[in-house]
Amino acid sequence: MDKTHNVHGVMDAEQYDHLIRSIVPCQPLLLSTIINYLPKNPKKVLELGCGTGILTRMIREIYPDAEIIGIDLSAEMLNLASEQSELKGVRFLAQDLREAWPEGFYDAIVTSLCLHHVPKEDRVMVAQRAARVLSPGGRFICGDVYRARHDWEEEMQREIWFGGMRHGGASEAVVQGMIAQREKHLPTFTTVSWFRDMLVEAGFSRATVPFTSGFVGLVVGFV
Repeated sequence: MDKTHNVHGVMDAEQYDHLIRSIVPCQPLLLSTIINYLPKNPKKVLELGCGTGILTRMIREIYPDAEIIGIDLSAEMLNLASEQSELKGVRFLAQDLREAWPEGFYDAIVTSLCLHHVPKEDRVMVAQRAARVLSPGGRFICGDVYRARHDWEEEMQREIWFGGMRHGGASEAVVQGMIAQREKHLPTFTTVSWFRDMLVEAGFSRATVPFTSGFVGLVVGFV
């Protein structure tokens, strides 16, 4: 794993596509819901934390003429994405999503299972910036990991998640690694309802939560 970017402390970049569905069993439905909430015929899309291009491929398939820019901190994951023929023409940038984005306005800014990796105040900053650079009618579509509102919900959802990972074929090392990561970062997580309300405070005219499954939720902010 010394030659590839370590993800969650339990896998390298080349393992990501294979393992992510066992770690996040609802991932296929999450991604398809993100696609459903894209504005019609977007001309320019920015994806934050695009990784190996799983969601990027879906956007390109539905909107082949859209200009797509993908940002990710891992050059290794971007190399895997850029090698795919389906993603020819996508502009990939190896940088922190908190750094300056390419100038211009976007019809959609999307992110999946990414923002929980940065501190709470940086999530607020990203939302505020997105509200400023989206075109009229644009949408900020964020699928991410959240915390339960109550401790008893957190405990129940954890047990369901553990079983889902094991049923999906994740090794015990991966399961234990993911458990350790959640326990480590839980104090920095927010509830999905907090994130929805924050989008309105950040400058979006309205926001909705069209999808939740366990710890995962999708929040859409409308300009």
